Amino acid sequence: MKNNMQEQEPQSFMRIDFDPKTAVQLEDPLLNGYGLDLTNTDFIKYQNGNLEAEVIGGISTLNLTRFQVTLKISRRPQMSAQDVYRNTVDLYNENNIQNFIRQTSIKLKIDSTIIADFIFDLTERLESYRKNKLTYKEENILVPASSTKDQKKLKELLNSDTLLEDLQELLVQAGVQCGKIGLQLFLIALSSKLPSVMHGILQGSTEISSELIKTFSNVLPAEINRFKTSISDSVLYYAPNENYWKNKVLLLPSIDTLGKKNTAITELILQGEVNRLVTENTEQGTYRASSKMVKGNLSFISSTARGYHELMNTDTVMAIPISNLNAIKEAITTAEIKRFAGLLDENELLTAQAKIQGLFRELKAIKVVNPYLEQLNVSAFFDNDGRLITQFLRITTLIALLHQKQLVMTQTKGVYQIEVQAKHMEQALELFKEIWFKQEKELHFKVASTLVRIKNTLIKESPESYKESEFFVKDMRAKLKAVPSSFARHINTLYDYGKLERTDGNRKDGYTYTVANWNDTNSTAKQYEDFKKEIISLQSQ
Repeated sequence: MKNNMQEQEPQSFMRIDFDPKTAVQLEDPLLNGYGLDLTNTDFIKYQNGNLEAEVIGGISTLNLTRFQVTLKISRRPQMSAQDVYRNTVDLYNENNIQNFIRQTSIKLKIDSTIIADFIFDLTERLESYRKNKLTYKEENILVPASSTKDQKKLKELLNSDTLLEDLQELLVQAGVQCGKIGLQLFLIALSSKLPSVMHGILQGSTEISSELIKTFSNVLPAEINRFKTSISDSVLYYAPNENYWKNKVLLLPSIDTLGKKNTAITELILQGEVNRLVTENTEQGTYRASSKMVKGNLSFISSTARGYHELMNTDTVMAIPISNLNAIKEAITTAEIKRFAGLLDENELLTAQAKIQGLFRELKAIKVVNPYLEQLNVSAFFDNDGRLITQFLRITTLIALLHQKQLVMTQTKGVYQIEVQAKHMEQALELFKEIWFKQEKELHFKVASTLVRIKNTLIKESPESYKESEFFVKDMRAKLKAVPSSFARHINTLYDYGKLERTDGNRKDGYTYTVANWNDTNSTAKQYEDFKKEIISLQSQ
């Protein structure tokens, strides 16, 4: 029978000694070095001559003492449906293998020695793949090369005197509905490059915040982008590769849907790592204890529609309120209308996204030193709130990191570093001011800030008699360079709350006012203005 099969199959197979370094490579395998087609790891393929093997269901790494796989062996070209043999085999069981070889030889009518060489060669390749799978293989994401023109534009952007404003505008062009929130999230995502990461939780409507996070995820480079609509607790332990969470940004539309069982994410954010003893089910149906550890500088961005979440108690989490809901909703609606009408410039959108991704990649993890901390009493301005102080200093560091191309880099003890400039602290103060200084009980922060600015202007103009000073709305608006509609609303609110008194005028020509209460010296708005003045004074030194 053996001779007959040899006559039917005149072609002979040479045994291939498997060597990962010299193995034949496919044009586009997901993992290199095995000569396997890993396009779909649940259906691994290998072909040699006119024999093809397919590992149905992939391979398991749970029980290393066994190597049980379901193999499909077929002839190529396949003349009929009978030229296929399927069965489950333990590649570490000699009796099992010999029986599989024998049955395959009979079914395909091919010499058993040829089948044996093919199976043993396949086993070596699969074993090498499984070993590397245990130690993980890094993702292979191709970063598109930038043209000389794009590199020049990127360099100009990074060296711009108005980098924050330019980036905010670019984020809007890239599809982010609110440039300010986009800039805040960008700085938080940038922290993934540093040893101490920051996290951001948007507070507001689930619908709007989810859309903001989704569009923002489009501007992050693919190699660090971990946008997911949902996530299970155990997925942190069974990551696709060892560095899957390292220096990455995890974006979830909402944390309100996680539930109480998703505690691993909370631990990772609050403690910086997860180290648990868990039980695992083996292939034999028994359970065993296993230690699962997750580390990595993972920056987390999500949202909540609730007023409180336990993550907000830590100094690494920025709770960002969404205050301009109507404007953002209008931007979302307008973009959708343009998209359905075919009026949205997709090329401009993709160009802006690519430019921001290139900017993110260009920024390097450099040590940042703040030389002004000895000159500035930060604790006094933040009422000794350790969480706010830490957040302010970290955001300042990130703004300096963003401006690294404009700063002088020095080397101290072999470590490269840059120094914070005073303007970076002012920018951090302004960009997140609703977080640093809480709203007053009676007035919205912006309204209270307007009152403080009015007081400061009157004091400056009449140092001796400022308490009796009057002002005309139009004149004061011009001095403060305020937006007419917003300033009018602020004045009406201050009048309604008794902070201002009308002394003369009418609706047609306008009113004159005087400040009703000059004793409100401990307001958060005044703290903000005083702190800002202190920082600005450092810039002139």
